[in-house]
Amino acid sequence: MPWKNGLGTTTEIAVDPPGAGLDDFVWRLSIADLAASGPFSTFPGIERIILQTEGDPMELVHEARGRRRLSLLSPYRFDGAWPTHGELGGTPARDFNVMARQAHVRPSAAVHSLARGSRVCLCLAAETQILHVFRGKVVIRVDGSNTATDLLGAETLIVEGQAEIEVAADVEDAVVFVAAFDGSRPRSA
Repeated sequence: MPWKNGLGTTTEIAVDPPGAGLDDFVWRLSIADLAASGPFSTFPGIERIILQTEGDPMELVHEARGRRRLSLLSPYRFDGAWPTHGELGGTPARDFNVMARQAHVRPSAAVHSLARGSRVCLCLAAETQILHVFRGKVVIRVDGSNTATDLLGAETLIVEGQAEIEVAADVEDAVVFVAAFDGSRPRSA
């Protein structure tokens, strides 16, 4: 779908509520491909977390708020209202975006690099947890279930409600992104 500023496109992975547009989502996850440096769309009232997944590290220039060079696979949080310009590091880039309406939810994000045979247990106090696999294959169990879910690279799992999630890299190394949305902020009517 087109960016809000019309200067590029993004692939929407998930949005709440389902079918919400750019002006009425509570939270949103997407992937954007950047071919050239340029301005980011502004989103007043939105907390953003960006994670560059490919390309030379880009730099975000926040008008009157400084600069930040991104590191690959390292989440960076900023206010969506800030006028922001992305400067590519010489190659096209891809980034993973988490956006959350500040009046409704607080997002968190983490990246887990798992060596073959290792596992991590996620016990987040959040209304919604989303796992997205960047590389490899993982096996996921929710709340100790005997039933496992396999996720491959570029696949996503959404878990509603607070849950204990076990993520294992059984057969190869894997990189997994986890976003969580805590709805403890008061919801406006």
